[in-house]
Amino acid sequence: MAGQVIMQGFVSFRIPIWLRRLVVMMPWFAVISAGIHITHALVLSQVVLGLVLPIPMVALVRLTAKRDVMGEFANSRLTNAVAVAATAFVSALNAVLLLGIMGLWIPFSGS
Repeated sequence: MAGQVIMQGFVSFRIPIWLRRLVVMMPWFAVISAGIHITHALVLSQVVLGLVLPIPMVALVRLTAKRDVMGEFANSRLTNAVAVAATAFVSALNAVLLLGIMGLWIPFSGS
């Protein structure tokens, strides 16, 4: 739904609703037809979404801090500092996860 709103309002890009739904459903059709366990695919998709979350967070923090874009609604210094801290925290958690997966470092394991 967010993608639809962005396409229709922000960048004035429109595609037919049937094509939009088809594009959104194609990855799941591919997963189901490949015989992948649906629960495993759902968990994996959530992991990927969690790993890429800092990318839009950085973009949003930068965009909402610009007074020339947001006008009077631009973030205050305090709000911007909290947003930067939250983005750094999520990025740090992702780094810990990736290092743990690669076996380079397991946090709080005592080694």
